[in-house]
Amino acid sequence: MDSKLKLRIEGVVVVGLGLLTLFVLIPIGIDSPGDVDVLALAPEFWPLIVASLFTISGIIMTIKPFEEKPDDDEEEAEEPAPWPERLPRLAIILGVLFAFYFVAPYLGFVIPGIVLIAGLAWFASERRVGMMVLISIIPPVLLYVFFVIIANIPIPLGIFEFIHG
Repeated sequence: MDSKLKLRIEGVVVVGLGLLTLFVLIPIGIDSPGDVDVLALAPEFWPLIVASLFTISGIIMTIKPFEEKPDDDEEEAEEPAPWPERLPRLAIILGVLFAFYFVAPYLGFVIPGIVLIAGLAWFASERRVGMMVLISIIPPVLLYVFFVIIANIPIPLGIFEFIHG
């Protein structure tokens, strides 16, 4: 099957999943009080943002194959490994995510989140230490600041509960 056709089919599937999430799963699965003063604090706000970005990504995946690239210096994209060869890597990633799920209530989200992101970056062959430090520390700390300090929404801090007071 042509790689452009595969990308187009994957894009259509992603758009379908995004629309299903936007119009079925979020309205059914998230109870929202009608009197939220700050839109960003509404329970459905961030799921709507993520589902919208997911849907837009699917639209881009669907449209992008129609763009023609010039034949000059066009390199053939490397084909991904067959599915059975990728299963062990997927199993490792799922195992690490389950470990994070079980460790987070005891150690909190920040420190295990930093370790998780750094470990997954290393596993994905990222070797630039500066980049790994940035991508592994900044998102968990910003999420902590947003949820705990700005939005006043408690998140598990585990043994680091003393930080919040």
